[in-house]
Amino acid sequence: MPGISECKKLPLDKKQIAKVPNRPAVDITAPAPFQSNPNLQSKAVDWKSWPYTDGSCQVQDGKTVIGAGVYHPMSDSKNLVEPNGTGITKTIGRAELPAIAAALTHKHTHIATDSLSSLHQLRKQI
Repeated sequence: MPGISECKKLPLDKKQIAKVPNRPAVDITAPAPFQSNPNLQSKAVDWKSWPYTDGSCQVQDGKTVIGAGVYHPMSDSKNLVEPNGTGITKTIGRAELPAIAAALTHKHTHIATDSLSSLHQLRKQI
């Protein structure tokens, strides 16, 4: 497949840690500032009734692993979704869509996701 060989030359993602002067020690929590604008309001008043979906793709011991989950704050339910996938289908998109599908399966009509790509794919199918 053209282009794949170029991608293999890229360095693997690594956890980046910045060393910042005057940063609090690890065991000390910095105080959080108060809201800058007291007139700010939540866009979704009933946000606890929405399920939140997310997918992940990472390399563990040289193998690509994908997974996904659905969290519903009102019921405090957490569900692991195993999207499967083999070879080049182990992607973040492959992980995000099954999480959204799992939320839809449980009759949720409002779903929070951070995957704009998944939203575009769903809109194409509707």
